[in-house]
Amino acid sequence: MYDLHILLFFGVTWIQVHDTGVKQLFLKYPTQNQILICCDGASKVTPGLEGIGFIARNQYRDYMGAASGGLGIATKYLSEVMALIVAGEWAITKQLVDVCFSLDSKAVMLDFMNNKVPWIVVNRWIKMCIPAISFRDSYREVNFSADTVAKRGVLLSRGQVQYYEEKPTWLGDLENEDALYFR
Repeated sequence: MYDLHILLFFGVTWIQVHDTGVKQLFLKYPTQNQILICCDGASKVTPGLEGIGFIARNQYRDYMGAASGGLGIATKYLSEVMALIVAGEWAITKQLVDVCFSLDSKAVMLDFMNNKVPWIVVNRWIKMCIPAISFRDSYREVNFSADTVAKRGVLLSRGQVQYYEEKPTWLGDLENEDALYFR
């Protein structure tokens, strides 16, 4: 009651309360003949040492490839952008024609969907000759494999990218469409 009297004395009539709730999340695999590439950026501090990573899977749940890369000192936004660019360039080398990029950064996804590509990567994005590109927003809890690969990139030097044709043993279990994830 003492706290209530103080609040009323200073004219504070209400306090906004944020309810925390648990959301169920699901992973959807790509459609027929489409490749899902989950991209992510990671950092120790922002701005600070940044890393990028992606993991690619097909509609049959098969692992197709992954990469980790180091950016040096950058921002979180730039690491998310570079993860998308490096993943797109990898898709071109594999001659993929239908790619769905899954990102946990809504800002980056909306920028690329609306052709507001950051000037620093516009030349690399224009060279992307993938006939069908789509984007998917995902929560970090359903994008944990890409997050793990990106955290490896933080340890790499600037400009160094490691590609993994076989699934690395340190990657562990991948996301599963039949599993429930919670936020």
